[in-house]
Amino acid sequence: MMKAMSCKILIVLALIGVFFTGSNVLAGLNGEVPNGIYSISQFPDNKILQLDGNWEFYWDELYTPEDFRGETVQQTPLIVDVPNTWSTYLLGGEELPIMGYATYRLHLDFPKEEIGTTKALYVPNISSAYTLWMNGVEVSKNGVVGKSRDLMEPVNTPKVIQFEVQSNPIELIIQISNYHQRKAGIFDSILIGEPEMVLQFRDTKIIYRSVIVMSLVTMGLYHLVLYLFRRKEHSLFFFGSVCLLIAIRATLLEEGLASYILPFLSWELAVKLEYLGASLGVLFVSLFTYTQFAKDMNQKLRDAIIVAMSVYSLFVILTPAVVFTRTMIHFQVLIILIFLYLISVYLTAILRKRESSLLNTVAILMLFGTVINDILFFNNIVKTTELTSVGLLFFLFTQSIILSKQYSMSFMRTEKLSQDLAILNASLEQQVHERTTELQHTNKELQAANQKLKEAHQSRSKWIHNISHEISSPLTNIRAYTKGMLDGVIQSDKNYIELVYEQSLYLSRMLHDLHDMTDMENRQIRFDMKRVDIQEYIYKVYQKYKWDLEKQGIDFECKNFLSDQIENRFVHIDEVRIEQVIVNLLNNAQRFVPENGKIVLELTNDQDKKVKIKVRDNGLGIEEQELKLVFNRFYKNGNQGKAHRGSGLGLAISKEIVEYHNGTMGVTSKKGKGSSFYFTLPFGTEGQDRRPD
Repeated sequence: MMKAMSCKILIVLALIGVFFTGSNVLAGLNGEVPNGIYSISQFPDNKILQLDGNWEFYWDELYTPEDFRGETVQQTPLIVDVPNTWSTYLLGGEELPIMGYATYRLHLDFPKEEIGTTKALYVPNISSAYTLWMNGVEVSKNGVVGKSRDLMEPVNTPKVIQFEVQSNPIELIIQISNYHQRKAGIFDSILIGEPEMVLQFRDTKIIYRSVIVMSLVTMGLYHLVLYLFRRKEHSLFFFGSVCLLIAIRATLLEEGLASYILPFLSWELAVKLEYLGASLGVLFVSLFTYTQFAKDMNQKLRDAIIVAMSVYSLFVILTPAVVFTRTMIHFQVLIILIFLYLISVYLTAILRKRESSLLNTVAILMLFGTVINDILFFNNIVKTTELTSVGLLFFLFTQSIILSKQYSMSFMRTEKLSQDLAILNASLEQQVHERTTELQHTNKELQAANQKLKEAHQSRSKWIHNISHEISSPLTNIRAYTKGMLDGVIQSDKNYIELVYEQSLYLSRMLHDLHDMTDMENRQIRFDMKRVDIQEYIYKVYQKYKWDLEKQGIDFECKNFLSDQIENRFVHIDEVRIEQVIVNLLNNAQRFVPENGKIVLELTNDQDKKVKIKVRDNGLGIEEQELKLVFNRFYKNGNQGKAHRGSGLGLAISKEIVEYHNGTMGVTSKKGKGSSFYFTLPFGTEGQDRRPD
């Protein structure tokens, strides 16, 4: 990757070197040009002279060599500075108009030793048509010179004209007319030198421009083809479009190259394409910037750039060259403003540490520098050449480096994925075996889950049946008593009314227990968990219910067997719900103890950092085969105990409450010796880990 980057940088440097090589063959004035006579003292070795200086200028006249020989020229010539557009010349204190026609004249005075030698002229673009005579002989013609727009035909093609120095001086006469663009006359230097040097200069310019154009075309087509395969990457489309647009513009700017590649283009269409290359190029550079740093670019300003460049491009298409070329200064100001904003976007990207922002910023700064050069060059402020295509080529090379890096990273990721895939394929058989075993295990779990669901459904059906049975009995009694009293069969006395009231209380308790049980199953019950000292809490509960139990003739004791070594005696519990559990166990014990019986509330250590709360009695006890059933819903002990109308849900609810506190609940009993119900609670903060949703 680094080798590829180095090669690209070397190519850019080589192109710049070609440009400077071509430029260095030029020499400045090697003589004087007073009053239309160019005196050459000597021809420097390997250099080309610029025929810059004072030329004779005849406005609104098209003189031929015969006119000057016949002394029919009555107009006093203006002595003007060439090269320059004639709209800067003053006649009668006023600037000349852009549209019109004129004649230029210059005498070349050669050294005596150059008589008989062959020289060459390089005639650049002259706006917009010209005819050139040397010593009375027509040697070159571009387009058709005319005195109106309808009579002339514009053509811009640089030419090399070889001639023999037969006499001294040599007269140059150039007729020029312009009715088509903002520049008029000789606005670029006419060159003279040895034929080999002049031809080398022309060929160097064409080769330099050709290399740039071919590079841009190749890169443009490459990225457009990539876009066809990756339509989501809009940056590839903008990138390729900029390359092709600037390639077309670079071709048209070098008219010698354009005449070879695009000979079928008319002058008007060529100028339109040149301007469209600039406007659409700026548009697509802006859109490309947006695809790179969308978060750093203001969308409203982006839309404004799109509208401005689109409107200007439409303006170029719909108007003649003589109109839209006059807006060049305004267009150049707009381009500068757009590039300044784009630079601010890239600098913002650097500050926000966007990927590849630094390299992008260097590229846009160089491109902006070449744009400024071209603006100054085309306005005759500096004597360089068109460099935007070089700046864009550098910009595009940097983008190629960035894209190459991205693709390299993608390729590396692909290689890694391929290696991972090979490893996965190598162990595929083992994985299939493991997956098969897992599926078999899962299948068994599903079968077990289905069995549990079936059992749960059966349990639910049984539960509904039990509820119906438990509710129907008191309802039947209530209905029988009330019906009997309504029919007069039963006297409406206090005893029967109390029976009806007791039956309604029983129904109320059952419905309340069913409500609690449903809330617990649906995770809707709320627990108010608090940090509580278990010793103090148990003692308070004991004191609260001691008097009620002793009033019934029951000996009620509280015993604390917690180890003194336990420092943390705190638990996280809902005090109301745990009291509900203890009261439920006390009520069950009270039912089955005889007169003068005994109930003990104990607090002891348990394993795994838990405390055990136990309610022990000396009552009737429970049959061994029934111990596993006591926590089932609607279970009622068949032993003869004290009269009691319970729902059979109290122990089931108590067990749910304890399990919500991360505890366990159990029972031990022997027939005729009493029972011991207990539950455990974790010390510390463990109890708050599990709460109902």
